[in-house]
Amino acid sequence: MVDRQPSFLVLQLCLVLVSVIITVRNSKLAGAYGEHAKRKLQYQADSSGFINIDCGASESYTDRETGLVYELDTKYIDTGKTHEIDPDFLSATYHRQQRHNLRFFPEGKRNCYTLKPIQGGKNNYLIRAVFEYGNYDGKNQTPGFDLYLGVNNWTRMSSAMGMREIIHVPSDAYIDVCLVNTGNGVPYISALELRPLDNSLYRIPNGALQNIYSLDLGGNNDIRYPEDVFDRYWDPYNEGNWSVMSTESALQSSADGSNYKVPDKLLQTAAASKSASVPLSLVIERGSDPNSTCYIYFHFAEIEILDNGSNRELQIEVHGVRNLSSEPVTLEYLMPMTKTSTGLPMSADEEISFKIYASEGSNLPPILNAVEVFLYIELPDSPTNFNDAVVVLGKSESKSENKNDTFAAKNQQFTYSDIVKITKNFEKVLGKGGFGTVYLGYLDDTEVAVKLLSSSSAQGYKEFHSEVKLLMRVHHRNLTSLVGYCIEGTHMGIIYEYMANGSLDQYFSGKHEGKNASILSWEDRMRIAVDAAQGLEYLHDGCKPPIIHRDVKSSNILLNEKLEAKIADFGVSRIFPIESGSHVCTGVVGTAGYLDPEYCSSNRLNEKSDIYSFGVILLEIITSRPVILTALENTHISKWVNSMLAEGDIRSIVDPKLSGDFEINSAWKAVELALSCTSQSSSERPTMIEVVMELKECLVLAMTPNGEGHPGNKSKGPRRMLSVDVNADEFSPSAR
Repeated sequence: MVDRQPSFLVLQLCLVLVSVIITVRNSKLAGAYGEHAKRKLQYQADSSGFINIDCGASESYTDRETGLVYELDTKYIDTGKTHEIDPDFLSATYHRQQRHNLRFFPEGKRNCYTLKPIQGGKNNYLIRAVFEYGNYDGKNQTPGFDLYLGVNNWTRMSSAMGMREIIHVPSDAYIDVCLVNTGNGVPYISALELRPLDNSLYRIPNGALQNIYSLDLGGNNDIRYPEDVFDRYWDPYNEGNWSVMSTESALQSSADGSNYKVPDKLLQTAAASKSASVPLSLVIERGSDPNSTCYIYFHFAEIEILDNGSNRELQIEVHGVRNLSSEPVTLEYLMPMTKTSTGLPMSADEEISFKIYASEGSNLPPILNAVEVFLYIELPDSPTNFNDAVVVLGKSESKSENKNDTFAAKNQQFTYSDIVKITKNFEKVLGKGGFGTVYLGYLDDTEVAVKLLSSSSAQGYKEFHSEVKLLMRVHHRNLTSLVGYCIEGTHMGIIYEYMANGSLDQYFSGKHEGKNASILSWEDRMRIAVDAAQGLEYLHDGCKPPIIHRDVKSSNILLNEKLEAKIADFGVSRIFPIESGSHVCTGVVGTAGYLDPEYCSSNRLNEKSDIYSFGVILLEIITSRPVILTALENTHISKWVNSMLAEGDIRSIVDPKLSGDFEINSAWKAVELALSCTSQSSSERPTMIEVVMELKECLVLAMTPNGEGHPGNKSKGPRRMLSVDVNADEFSPSAR
């Protein structure tokens, strides 16, 4: 008889072992599912405010790499057609689902996606456009076209695939990303993404930063969301003569306040030169206009535990210029640090090049963890400042970052003797109004306008104080800037920036000195309208609480030497308390012809009262006719335009001095907008945000070469349909 006891014990032991294995496996799976659940919650929390658009996709989906949900583009645009890329290209883009489809635009010169981020305007955003031609049309010919942000040129797309990224602060709540046909093929786009950034990051006045490179030195894989909470896209990059360092230790918080929230994963690797005597150098192609200005962000972290007596100090050289800072860059263990090289000009024979040296006395090789390279793009439509001033009458502590504003920190009080000296004893009169007389003055060789309160002024002391206090508080490139003021006994005056081309009504009437024979082109008129509208939009929507001007008229629209328009005269402006509801009751103030009829009859004031007045100004800009037509029995300009509109001939409405030299669709759009603004009922008038958007489209049409109605192709009949929608990896490294 065979003894089976040992076999039974072995079997029991095996069963116990299997049970342990299953328990461990289930524990690991539970942990994995728990981590997945936590990451999923993290995705949902971190991605608040993201806009993820797959252009041309047929259904929404969750991206398997990032966990982000991509939506259809149909709610952002209603022009263009969709297509899949050639199947032969799918294998190369399988891991990027957004590149499998695209939307292309065979019709219309300009087609726009309109984004409205939940954070609103005047916030910092990363905008990314993704392109994959993929021979979708079977022509195997890569098209070339331009990419615009609103009316501002962003970049040119001329390669078969790629990304274009820009960091941008929009001036209003809407962002138009537009593809413009330049005659070199049909524009297309694969994906469009928007990411809110901290307002402290990458901020520069009067422009935007176009991303050319974001490189992870020493890394092996792409890094983006969720590792990077802002979904910046970092490409790995190494060269054969570099050493690679890495750590798994977590980074600390930045000690010097330069925390750009660079991901730990990015800083846990670094490239180093072979020795302390050899610099770490990189030369990369420009990828854009050689005359651009370059901004470089160097991201460091010491990830090596240093022996006693070892130290790592660095010096940075860009374009042959050593030392970005007066002191060497000293790295601390696991402490992030960012050094910035800003505003570096590049001539035609230069490339973007830099070197990291070990400073004298440092016995360790220089390192670099990551680098970002941007090109500066001037966007005239960007806000020029990011904060209001803190105001105490007589003092102004400016928090404005507008370094281009000559008068940003000059809100000072002057004596009456100063005023006499500034105006050269009131030598030259610029104009007269209800407040008093305006004189030409000189302050530090800068021309200024000095407005003195007349003793007989109906506005008086209260309005003077209101205007000074308001101008100290608000700053916008389309509002006149306050230089200073005078309060000395009965002498009161306000000093403004000088506007060389006077007021809009003087310009049109030919009363401004030296401009009698000047005729504004249609494009100039639309630019002036956009400028003035942006000033009002800032008062209504950019100020908290909102401000109603109450005396919007062409004599209060001033033009500088570049014909840029700014709103002036805030003596009767009214702060609109949000808690008061949709209107405030107040005595009627304003100028006949520009006054909102609803406000006149009810004494109920709201933002739409300014919009009525602006509509009247827009009709003046279009027609060059007075507000009240005395030759037609004192007919209001809006009634006259309405009567002429019934005939359907735009030439009878637009200023005849233009001799038909205007873009027909732009003119129709402007006339319709003006009449909408001057609707008798305030509920039928657009908001200033909508007015700005429409006028920008009018300007784009006016700028469009060879468009319908453009000089040389003018329309003589009724209005025709607009062709523009108004709603509307190889690396060495290579530029985006």
